[in-house]
Amino acid sequence: MVGLAFVASACGAPHRGGDDFGTSDGHQMTGSNGSGDGCSEDAKLVYVIDQFNARLSQFDPATKAFTDLGSLSCPTQPGATPFSMSVARNAHAWVLYNSGELFDVTIQGLACTKMPWTSPNNLKVFGMGFSSDQPGSDAETLYINGGLTQTQASFTLAAVNPNDMSTMVLGPEPALAEMTGNGNAELWGFYPTGSTAKVIRFDKATGTPAMTFDEPSLAGTMTGYAFAHWGGDYWVFLIKNNEASTTVYQVNGMTGAITSTTPTTGRVIVGAGVSTCAPVVIE
Repeated sequence: MVGLAFVASACGAPHRGGDDFGTSDGHQMTGSNGSGDGCSEDAKLVYVIDQFNARLSQFDPATKAFTDLGSLSCPTQPGATPFSMSVARNAHAWVLYNSGELFDVTIQGLACTKMPWTSPNNLKVFGMGFSSDQPGSDAETLYINGGLTQTQASFTLAAVNPNDMSTMVLGPEPALAEMTGNGNAELWGFYPTGSTAKVIRFDKATGTPAMTFDEPSLAGTMTGYAFAHWGGDYWVFLIKNNEASTTVYQVNGMTGAITSTTPTTGRVIVGAGVSTCAPVVIE
């Protein structure tokens, strides 16, 4: 998401940018690495999208390298730019634009299909992430956290059924977080503000924090940010005001410590997505 001069929100910039839901695509997840035997290699890596050129790229956390796949040409409203994204187990990216339009994008070929999404419950701009419904399950739910604008006083966490796009509100949230899930059926979010930043594991039934890591070095006025899980760690893609490009921060999933910092060149990343096929442990 893109950040504004920080008010009470987090994910987007002025022009940016009980879980019984779920769908099965036939994949089976085995072992402790969270990536099922039926998952494609494309479904096991992290994907990111840039704000102004809609460039979709693959990010390999093992090497910290980006591979550019091309720029999207989704039939959006004029002037719309990417705001957030996630990735489903079938290796399709779900890309949200700041117009509130949601598209299904094939990783191979970058074909865009507009999804039947009409911003229920005033959820127009939001962070999002898929999470397995049970540890090791191939059924998953999309969790979103947002609102009608980026500057409202509070936001809404909701669960979306990928089969029919029905939405169930879980509760209010104090900030607009970027979201990520994993094959362990966990849901995590990154909350940045001007004075603090947190990596949070949510209780998926209530939306309340179940675990919190304070990240003071990531606080400040944001231009854009995104968030993804991979290999047991959390990856924050962050660009602050007066910075030229996004920096990638690796957050240890056990301690919350920042263990690596990777600068980029020419990237303003506002969305990151990873499917529940991605590894949850590196053996």
